[in-house]
Amino acid sequence: MRVKTEKHISTEKVHQSHSPKVRFSNSLILPKSSKTTILHFMSQTAATDAIQSKPHLFYADFLRALATVAVITLHNAADPAAQYGHIPQNDWLSAAFYNGLCRFCVPMFVVLSGSLLLSPKKDVTIKELFSKRLPKLVIPLVFWSAFYMLFYHYFDKTYPSASFLYYLKAFYSVPLVFHFWFLYMMTGIYLAYPIINLFIRSATESQVLYFIVIWFIANCVLGIIDVSLETANNIELHIFTGYIGYFVLGYYLKSFSFSKRTLNTLYTLCVIAFIASIAGIILLQVYQFKHATDLIESDVTPEIPFAVAGLFLFMKNYPFSTKQQWWKKIANHISQESYGIYILHVLCMQLMFGKGFLNIDFGTLSLLWVIPIKMLMALSLAFIMVKILKRVPLLNRTI
Repeated sequence: MRVKTEKHISTEKVHQSHSPKVRFSNSLILPKSSKTTILHFMSQTAATDAIQSKPHLFYADFLRALATVAVITLHNAADPAAQYGHIPQNDWLSAAFYNGLCRFCVPMFVVLSGSLLLSPKKDVTIKELFSKRLPKLVIPLVFWSAFYMLFYHYFDKTYPSASFLYYLKAFYSVPLVFHFWFLYMMTGIYLAYPIINLFIRSATESQVLYFIVIWFIANCVLGIIDVSLETANNIELHIFTGYIGYFVLGYYLKSFSFSKRTLNTLYTLCVIAFIASIAGIILLQVYQFKHATDLIESDVTPEIPFAVAGLFLFMKNYPFSTKQQWWKKIANHISQESYGIYILHVLCMQLMFGKGFLNIDFGTLSLLWVIPIKMLMALSLAFIMVKILKRVPLLNRTI
């Protein structure tokens, strides 16, 4: 879901950081505010409060693991998916397929976070926010941003040499590591969390649904119009834009019941949404739509909420067996370590597939197979690294 590979943070690009675009690249520095696709439910809180698997919440663990796999797949597919006309057509179609299929991942993380955090029975205090939740975002963000910066400073000859103040300004403006945009975004949601939960404590079902509907109109309907037609809506609806709607949607989907007819309708719309996501990425590039990249890199397209909602409800209502099965154990392990995996998987991809490192080559093997193989390799290495780091004092606080 992103194109251009950029390695340096120019002053000009730092000033463009307010753009909602995302740029995935083989470099770990991304000079533009990201928005496409990478993780929060892996943390029952934006990538952070990994919870122990509970029998009645296995669907949440499964979805967190699924979203983690989808994020890594997306990051392996993004670059070739943007190379229409420059790589073999079958490879491009394979990459575009994975790209469209996995776009649900970050919204799903946020939905799952909302489903776990928001509750009318909770009294969320400011003290809890700043002593417990925010540190789990801010500490990893600062530590691993510095780590990636130093790592590339010493091991990547093309990495820009600049002053500490330069990188400090860049850190303030944009993620120094492209997938860390998620941590910036979740920090904002966390800051609003006590207020949103106060609304949840007093809101009726219809009032919560009203919030979601207004958010969908402001974020997805007006959003796609503004991107496509280069317009700007003058109605003050910023509170209803961004990922905050997915956060509230998570609470709504978990807390309220739906008729069988409604569920079947949502399941059908979910299937249609996934097809539309894949087809949209292909058609936008084939017909060279002027704002194709902007739409692909944004999360304003209206099919994603239906894909996420349908998938969430399907797994929530699926009659999972109570027996311990091998695939459940794998899902639980990935879910438990998903936050650390998210932080480290890009580093693993660089070490294994990046130029100047191992640069593992798959020859002429089709991307239909290469992309999932790369995903499995990065997932496995990241999982092992997380397990090791969790045994190291102090470092265990960063994952």
